Amino acid sequence: MLTGLEGTGIITLWAVAVVRAPQGVRSREQRPLWFAIVMIALAMSMHLDPVTTVLAHVGPSAHWIDLTTHLFSIVDGAAVLWFILQAARLQQHTVLVFGAAIAVMVALVLLDVGATPHNRNQIASSPDIPSVPDSYWWIFFAFHLTADTTCGLVCWRHSRRGSIPQSLRYGLRLFGTGILLATLLWVLKLGYLGTRSTLFDPLFSPITGAEALFIAAGAALPFLIQIRALLRYRRSHRGLALLWRDLAAAAPDVVLSPGNPLRAAAVPIQLRLYRRVIEIRDAMIVLRSYVAETTVDQVRRHVTAHAVPENQVDAHITACWLTAALRSRRMGQTPKAQSLKLTGGGAHDLTEEISYLLRIAAAYRSSVVHDYRALQSGPNH
Repeated sequence: MLTGLEGTGIITLWAVAVVRAPQGVRSREQRPLWFAIVMIALAMSMHLDPVTTVLAHVGPSAHWIDLTTHLFSIVDGAAVLWFILQAARLQQHTVLVFGAAIAVMVALVLLDVGATPHNRNQIASSPDIPSVPDSYWWIFFAFHLTADTTCGLVCWRHSRRGSIPQSLRYGLRLFGTGILLATLLWVLKLGYLGTRSTLFDPLFSPITGAEALFIAAGAALPFLIQIRALLRYRRSHRGLALLWRDLAAAAPDVVLSPGNPLRAAAVPIQLRLYRRVIEIRDAMIVLRSYVAETTVDQVRRHVTAHAVPENQVDAHITACWLTAALRSRRMGQTPKAQSLKLTGGGAHDLTEEISYLLRIAAAYRSSVVHDYRALQSGPNH
């Protein structure tokens, strides 16, 4: 189960990288973090058994595959740190980051070349097994420990800025937590290097998997919140459909863009919802001129008689007088100046306005309004 966590985490990380690719490439603000995700996923993948098996058949020897993987890992660590610093507007450290990476890579190559002939670049469990000297690993692990700790702390520090959106704030914290788990991984590897204890071995894979999952969650969170917002916009757009259709049919001049339905469908859902809200509001202003004061009194009595919950009374009253106004307009009655404030209280923002109109739309479909519509169509009307 713990072994599978690493594979699951890396697959999830790649999935997030692919899904976020269009937005990551287009958006200058999100491009650094997206590249960091890709580099992390690539570095993790190179240590999986299926990948190392393929590389072993491609490369000249396992030793050179190990060395190349380690050198790429240094490039990856430096690139991720640079991407994070770019996202945090700390570009002045670019020379330091890549200068340190180059120095570490040169040191690793020199230590590898100067070592006794060896088949693999792995931490030898016994001094009798030929391998690179321990200084190779101290330098390698120290670089990653420094780079990942810096990345994690920068992510957490940047997430505390009040100027960034809440979704990005929590995404950075999840991302930073994942990077700090990598720091824990390097600490454990340093512990293994110093002791050669097999107690450390079972911890490496699950920590890597948890690291990948946290990074994937941090990268996916803003995207998932955006998707949830789009779904909410679509639900609101559909929820207002019946009310909008009846009001727009009675007052077609309020429709902002009648046009081709296909072209209308290409308009972003946020803009279509905003237009629908404006059109409903404008139609309500038009239709209120068809409502007499006596009708409003009748509506209030009707809603009271149906024992509508207090928080829904205003919406049902509005839905009923709109029903009456629609009937009056269809019958060709002459509009009159309206002194009553029938369009409802002013909302503080678009979200409140949408919520208010959705309550009216729900009331418009309710049995209370259905009964009122039947009453209007009775023999006495």
